[in-house]
Amino acid sequence: MARSYQDFEPDHHYRKGEVHDIIELQVKDFRKEHLKVNFGSNGVLTITGERPVEGHRWIRFRKEFNPPKDCKSNEIRARLSSAKQQSDVAMPTENGALQPTAGPKSFVSRLKMGRKTAMKVGASVIVLALLFAVLFYVLKYYATMIIVDQ
Repeated sequence: MARSYQDFEPDHHYRKGEVHDIIELQVKDFRKEHLKVNFGSNGVLTITGERPVEGHRWIRFRKEFNPPKDCKSNEIRARLSSAKQQSDVAMPTENGALQPTAGPKSFVSRLKMGRKTAMKVGASVIVLALLFAVLFYVLKYYATMIIVDQ
């Protein structure tokens, strides 16, 4: 016999946070294997669920959300809480990437540069130092020769 579906609309709450936004869905009697979270290529977050009620009768839902523009789609996580009978979907944002640090960082440690860039900067500093040394030598010794000859 074919399944018979009854669609329903679960209660949900959308909470905006500093680190991530959270969607809370009230999904009583659903288990983890009954739920699916999908982030489509169109940028829409889809949460679906279906579970058996009795016999061939099933209950199902489908909710779509537009996550924030700065959402890190590859870090979206879902959690099912059987105690609260709800599912939480956390959507980390770019602002959430800035975690508080244990102590202050120096300016140098905050710089992010690759090895090639560091080598170029180091070589430029050495060349400028040598150029300054040669210029100083020329001015010190040859300037006195020019003054003496006059």
